[in-house]
Amino acid sequence: MWGKLIFINVAILILVLLNISTTISVSASATDAINEKKAGLADAPSNLGLDPNMFTAPDLSGYTNVKLGNRAELEDENGNSAEMKRGLPMKAIRMTQYKGEIGAIWSNLDNNYIDITKRQTMSMWLYFGPSKHADGSEFGDGMAFVVHKSRDKTDAIAHKGSTIGSGQSLGVWGLDNDKTVSKPDVIAATAIQNSWALEFDTYINKAKPGGASGFDDDRSGEHIAFGHPSESANYQDHYLSGGIFDTDKGNYFTMAHSDFQNVSLHDGKWHHLTIVWDPMLFQIHYNFNDKDPVTGAKQIGVTGVDNHIQSSEFGGPDNIADKKLYWGFTASTGDNYEPNLVAFESIPSQVEGETSADIKDLSQNKTVDDDDNAVNSNDQLAFNYNLKYNTGNDDWKGIVTNLNLPTNVTYTPDADNVIGKVTYADGTTEPIKNSDFTIDERTNKTVLRHTLGKSLTKDTLKTATITIYGVANNVDSDTTVPATRSRIDSATLIKDVDMDSFVIKKSKPINLTLDQNNISVSPNKDANITGTVNYVDNSTVDNSDITVYQKLNGKDLPSFKMNDALNNNSASGKLNFNVSAADLTEDSNTLEVYVKDGNGNRSATQTVTIAKKGGLTLKVEDYSFGSINQFSQSMLIPRKGLWNITVTDMREDGTTSPWTLSAQNSGLYNDKNTRFNGNMIYRSANGLEQNISGNSFLPIASGLKTQSGEQETNIGKLWNDSEGLMLRSDGMSSEGAYSGKVNWTLSDTV
Repeated sequence: MWGKLIFINVAILILVLLNISTTISVSASATDAINEKKAGLADAPSNLGLDPNMFTAPDLSGYTNVKLGNRAELEDENGNSAEMKRGLPMKAIRMTQYKGEIGAIWSNLDNNYIDITKRQTMSMWLYFGPSKHADGSEFGDGMAFVVHKSRDKTDAIAHKGSTIGSGQSLGVWGLDNDKTVSKPDVIAATAIQNSWALEFDTYINKAKPGGASGFDDDRSGEHIAFGHPSESANYQDHYLSGGIFDTDKGNYFTMAHSDFQNVSLHDGKWHHLTIVWDPMLFQIHYNFNDKDPVTGAKQIGVTGVDNHIQSSEFGGPDNIADKKLYWGFTASTGDNYEPNLVAFESIPSQVEGETSADIKDLSQNKTVDDDDNAVNSNDQLAFNYNLKYNTGNDDWKGIVTNLNLPTNVTYTPDADNVIGKVTYADGTTEPIKNSDFTIDERTNKTVLRHTLGKSLTKDTLKTATITIYGVANNVDSDTTVPATRSRIDSATLIKDVDMDSFVIKKSKPINLTLDQNNISVSPNKDANITGTVNYVDNSTVDNSDITVYQKLNGKDLPSFKMNDALNNNSASGKLNFNVSAADLTEDSNTLEVYVKDGNGNRSATQTVTIAKKGGLTLKVEDYSFGSINQFSQSMLIPRKGLWNITVTDMREDGTTSPWTLSAQNSGLYNDKNTRFNGNMIYRSANGLEQNISGNSFLPIASGLKTQSGEQETNIGKLWNDSEGLMLRSDGMSSEGAYSGKVNWTLSDTV
């Protein structure tokens, strides 16, 4: 018997020594906890800061198991509380930082609430501490986002008599600290009543009857899950038998954990949370980890929805007759610790707004979207960032853009240094200057930061569109421009705005060459327009892919495809169409023509002057010279086949002045750009040769109006084999095919 007593005394002595050791450890851990909190605050993403008047931290000093009272406080980036800096904006809410703490903070229903009749969005950042404590201890217990209409109002907290629900309760779930309790409704009665909660649990609580630990007995790992704290169905009873001296037997409860999902929480990073209240479906949607904490880039987060919410969840219709719900956070720690922090981006009762973005291709006059997300190299683009005020008690004021503009686009200011504009709902505008480009302090990237000159309001000024102009770069291959996320800052709302990805198509210049730029037609006769379409890279022209656009005297005429019946030549790239005489209403008509392919590549606009009162036209078909064997001496090279060079005289009957056709050539060259050793010449009927290769035009034919109406003269048919245009070789030339261009001038000689 004495031996047993001595053994017990030894055990007590050992416990005393352990207590001394624990006391030393606590001091070091408390310092670590403060440092961890400050590290989190210093690294907090951009957020609203907070107005202390919008939140209430309930007084928990009357509860026996809370030594330091409610630990939830608004703090600045240095960890100073709102009490120390009363009236100044705060950085974040500190919910807990050390062991055995409880925190709760609620919106004030007079100026900060969820309006259940309107779509409400709450976005915020959450921090749960580093990946490891310096002392190697465990983390616990986490936080919960809570919506409620408890009759305790801003004093709401999970409690049983004078005991607050700490540890696994997180201050919102019911208390399971009595192993004799076996009825779930007893546990539910100690939770925050008329509430909905989304928990962020960093500690797995395993079965311990009477020890307020067991909610996670059938789970493992850090996790998120939602539930209805005051409903008995949220808790399941279990009985544990056996243990040392049978002292551990008794009842304990596990929690339902709706939509349980494992996530990493205490990893030294801030985690973004978006909560959306859907008034039409009476649902709560959430998305966790949906933004990168450094860049703000959109991420695929962990999503969920509670689509079974009824008014009874919040106490029934009478309890929510004012259409308002409290929202906020609870948090707790037990034997472990962690810095639990919250920072807000939007508070719906202040301002509920939305953002969107779109791209307009000004060159192609289209909106770039999912169905057509391609633009051409060198296209003029307009990037629109759209802001819309929806609901709220405050104006959306002090709006500052932080625009990450798309890459592979050149943004060139005009002479006034303007690169874009802001257009308000009332039609007024303000310029955006190139000098608004700056470096974002967090990402070290260039952003366009502009402060809007006006606030958006719930009444007349609900929208603003920020437009930035740019030109798509000239790219060598089809280039995908990645999506960008920009940030819209203000004192009352922070929103992201996403510009979708798009594709810049490889540059493929297209040319349109018309055979004539001056045409005369007799009355009641159509004007025939001919020409050639080709790509600079010599790729094949698909007529079915080419659309011809025409404008006559400033009025658009119907466009058509080059493979349509309106085009009288089916050869690739050959243009041949008529302008109706009925449309030629002026004595001198101006026709503008351009072509565009299916990818939006567009030619320059060509202009044709069409004289209606009569005149002269020239039509020249393709022509060539014959092949020769090389001789060192000079030789004459004849034409090959019939050259159709047709002059149509539509001048008024009785015209006595002759017409004259002149020609000029700049030489013939092979594919190696070697010049033919010789010249193109004109040989008259009497054998006189004149060189047309030079800078001057040489008259080669003339004629008179000798008949009524149109009079055609085919000059080529008038030449025999020894006269007309020919080639004179001056000696040896390199082997190969030579080509060149003849320039013609048809004039009405006075």
